[in-house]
Amino acid sequence: MKTRVLFVALAIVSAGASYAQNKVNGTVIDRTDNSKLIGVNVTLSNDSGQVAGTTTDSNGKVTLNAEKGDYILELSYIGYETIRMALTVNDNTHIGTIQMQEGATELSEVVVESQAIIQKVDRQILLPSKEQMQTSSDGVSLLQNLQIPRIVISPIDNSVKTLSDESVQLRINGVEASTSDVKAINPKDIIRVEYHDQPGVRYNGAAAVVDYIVKHRDTGGSLMLAGTNGLTLPGIGNYYLAGKVHFGKSSLQAVATYAPYDIYWTRTNNETYHFLTGKIENNEVGEPTRYKTYPVNVSLNYNWTNGDKNMLNIRLRDNMAYMPYGASDRDSRLYQQTDSFEIHDHENSSSQSPSLDIYYQHNLPHKQHLYFDVVGTYINTHSDRRFLQTPLRGSASNDTTNVLSSVRGDKWSLIGEAIYEKEWENIMLTVGARHNQQWVKNTYLGSTEATVNMTTAETYVFAEMRHRVDKFSYVVGIGVMHTLIDQAGQKQSNWIARPQLTMSYDFGKGWFWKYKGYVSGYQPSLSQLSDITQQIDKYQMRRGNPNLKSVMYVSNEMELSWQSKHVNLNLWANYSYDHKPIMEETFEEIIDGSPYAIRMYDNQRGYHKLNVSPSVQVKLLDNKLMFNITPFVKYMVSQGNNYNHEHVNYGVRGGIFYLLKGWRFFADVVTAQHNLWGETLTLGELTHDIGINYNSEHFGFGIMMVNPFSPHGSTTVTKDLSSLAPTANTAVMQNYRQVLSLNFHCNLDFGTQHGERGKRINNEDKENGILSGSK
Repeated sequence: MKTRVLFVALAIVSAGASYAQNKVNGTVIDRTDNSKLIGVNVTLSNDSGQVAGTTTDSNGKVTLNAEKGDYILELSYIGYETIRMALTVNDNTHIGTIQMQEGATELSEVVVESQAIIQKVDRQILLPSKEQMQTSSDGVSLLQNLQIPRIVISPIDNSVKTLSDESVQLRINGVEASTSDVKAINPKDIIRVEYHDQPGVRYNGAAAVVDYIVKHRDTGGSLMLAGTNGLTLPGIGNYYLAGKVHFGKSSLQAVATYAPYDIYWTRTNNETYHFLTGKIENNEVGEPTRYKTYPVNVSLNYNWTNGDKNMLNIRLRDNMAYMPYGASDRDSRLYQQTDSFEIHDHENSSSQSPSLDIYYQHNLPHKQHLYFDVVGTYINTHSDRRFLQTPLRGSASNDTTNVLSSVRGDKWSLIGEAIYEKEWENIMLTVGARHNQQWVKNTYLGSTEATVNMTTAETYVFAEMRHRVDKFSYVVGIGVMHTLIDQAGQKQSNWIARPQLTMSYDFGKGWFWKYKGYVSGYQPSLSQLSDITQQIDKYQMRRGNPNLKSVMYVSNEMELSWQSKHVNLNLWANYSYDHKPIMEETFEEIIDGSPYAIRMYDNQRGYHKLNVSPSVQVKLLDNKLMFNITPFVKYMVSQGNNYNHEHVNYGVRGGIFYLLKGWRFFADVVTAQHNLWGETLTLGELTHDIGINYNSEHFGFGIMMVNPFSPHGSTTVTKDLSSLAPTANTAVMQNYRQVLSLNFHCNLDFGTQHGERGKRINNEDKENGILSGSK
């Protein structure tokens, strides 16, 4: 009996062993930089179909249970080439480290149920979730849904900036793009978003870069219409229209934007002039004054692609701006002890800047690439300003001040750039050169009559090497910049070395450390260089300075971050220093027997800025619900040749948003951003908004309230800290509170989707070079 029982027991154990589950484990990494890939879909299949499936964890590790037998192991990941391999399981099987190669995987092939963030040493790769895609109407709204720490998107003009108020460079498939271009992207064409928080020398000093990797078509076309307009403040709006058609190797795209701004605000101004002849105190009480502008930007883009061999891109742009009522206009009453005056200060201006951009890309064997870009731009500017100060009835003074000024500006520029790239296993080399040549002719009429002719040139040669060793990555860059200025036969030449070092380390378990330090430089603007004096009002004049020198700029940035499934922590700090920066100074000068405060730019001693910003982000319900809070502190020191000013700005940004079946609810708050530069201190304001949007496959709509809890509207304070002529200017827009705005969009497309290359470099000239006489 005992023998029989033992036999049965052994049979059961043997049968169970034959069906025992074996462990299959390994690690999945990116082939290019060896970073761990999170959320890779891994399946085991046999003749009966799929028998097991899972995704890689936060360390790129995969674990599956399988019986003994022969299988097909498949790994698929959005933006990467799918891997299929035969696998035999006898016992616990270790598949080792599998490398995945980035490729042109279509978005429709893999649906990301929950947002994935791949933290690489040189960038973050963000894979939008299904909900984030469904609730987005364009590339900008998708960026809002991704909630990247340190990125702030304005709900009014869709501008994208860092928390320290620096512009973020936008790109599409590596091509520098405008906000309008990003607004024209259909979200379903976006494969992933790459966020470079420490961009290299190729990005020409950008604070941060957001690159949209999108798929393209070679047949059919698309049409997008979107708009936002105020309901309670109808003078503010943003409208976008974009269309694209594809035919064989070619595509043609047209984009038009219109952003009217028509409001009234009130300016009060208190100023004191400590002239040698005596002190003058002005108390200015503002009256509602109109500000109106309606810029129109259009572009036409032709693209020809010959497979993976070469590509030609031609873009024609025209940026037009009409401002019948200027941003510095004011109607007010001025009081001086026994005297009182009425002030009318108005400017009418317009500009047009057509440009032609020709780009060519050629791909060579062994992962080598050549890029060429040439941009020609013409900027025509007209500006007419009148300042009139007349005594009120009963005033002891009968003195009238009438300032008339007109400027007609013409500027031509030619920008050329060439870049060579070579890739090896863990190394990338980039070598390039960029040249910018500008010719300016400005004619000043009215109270000041003169003609200014100027030629400027800037040449930048650079090289950069990226290398990764295990978990440590570094970038070494070197650049040399040469500037040349020629005005009325007076020439000046400057050389600036621009080295750069970036280091990153992956500690594992979600911890990353990054450092970036570089030296850069910038040339004085054409308006600052103009050898001209423009009268501002009865007591002030603005003067250009043809002796300005180029400025060297040094920056050091460090970041420590930790990433988990539900919580992201980030500590970021930046210290920057401008050596001999171009900042304003004010001094007294007697002209025609009267004292004036002359405001002129000069190379001052230095400017220091320290930014520290920790952030916490909490993600719940598969990233459908997100909270973020980011306190910040900015310490600024402005060192002039005859002054020294310091200012500390504490603030916080916070937000919450929730996504559900095409609906998006959001609320944001940002405390006042302050800025000190030279002797000008600008104090921003607390802004907040709350809204809800609905998005379907082809259309969407939403409503938003700006400053729902503001009792006073929009208020901005600007102070001049000079000892000679200190001022405090307060601009208030009373009706910019509880502002309701309605937005809508419509996306229509047709045709199949195939691969198409995109530009990698882009240049544009926007600075008109006019010295302004406005206050």
